[in-house]
Amino acid sequence: MIALGQCQSQIMAQQRMDKNTNREGLFSRIIHNERVAVKFDYFGELVLHPGISLGIDYTLSSKNWVTVHWDTELGGYWHRWNNTALFAKTSIGTRFPISYMFVDLNLGAGYMHSFPAGKIYQRSADGGVEKAPNWGHAHFMPTFSVLLGWDRSRKANLPFSIHIGAEAYLQSAVNHTFIPHVAAKVGFTYKFKK
Repeated sequence: MIALGQCQSQIMAQQRMDKNTNREGLFSRIIHNERVAVKFDYFGELVLHPGISLGIDYTLSSKNWVTVHWDTELGGYWHRWNNTALFAKTSIGTRFPISYMFVDLNLGAGYMHSFPAGKIYQRSADGGVEKAPNWGHAHFMPTFSVLLGWDRSRKANLPFSIHIGAEAYLQSAVNHTFIPHVAAKVGFTYKFKK
């Protein structure tokens, strides 16, 4: 009888623990997944057009010689006296490790919304000139990047990596053509769970 009572209390304690685990939030379950890492980058066209991006790096497949990952990022940059741009983009990449180092090649696409710096004017109904609202312009943004990095999670079991590289992207719908850009990317990636 005592053994039966002891088993009953252990079962009830286990059920309470299972309920608490099920109550764990979606955000917590996503962020503490070993495939998920948070990214923070300086994203700037040279030093004169500074910007930042924040994103998620999700590992799709990992082998000793290659890792395939899917990245999503939100960010923006400021081009003084020209425009301010915000973007959302996604990319698929392959990371080739070489000891602590890696080479990362990414191909992606995104949406950019740019806002001209300064006032915008339009022709009024009576033929004069009046100030127009600045709603900005929408752009398609295909991207390609090459990054070199130092990955401390491979052999030292530390949860971060550091990278530097270049991203080439096109800005669509500017006078019916694409404008090419090159941005420097310097940043780090952090895994909450290794």
